[in-house]
Amino acid sequence: MLRMSLLCLLLATPAVQAANHTVTALSGPFRFEPASLTVQAGDTVTFVNGGGFHNVVSDPGAVTTFRCANGCDGAGGNGDLSNTSWSAVVTFPDAGTAGYHCEAHGGPGTGMAGTITVIDDVLFADDFEAPN
Repeated sequence: MLRMSLLCLLLATPAVQAANHTVTALSGPFRFEPASLTVQAGDTVTFVNGGGFHNVVSDPGAVTTFRCANGCDGAGGNGDLSNTSWSAVVTFPDAGTAGYHCEAHGGPGTGMAGTITVIDDVLFADDFEAPN
């Protein structure tokens, strides 16, 4: 009975809305801030150029692939390096890890680079145990 009540409670709970997070590309020293970020599946990350000649590119094997600056390649934008005041939004629909870097100042896991960890936002009733 407790399991059924918990399941009903979970189903009655409104869905969690996707959140937006911001990562800024900075110069002097070249870095992304924050360099490490954890988001939930379905969240978006807005990458912003805080000054300098940058872009942001996903590392090989990333759970979500992107190449962005003035928008993103394949989404009507241009991911080439740029010193303009750009921003680009990337959605992370699936759980996993997405390493990223600036093509001018970093590489996969080195230099101007960072990591986004995407966690699943689904809760299952089987994840809970009734108290004794």
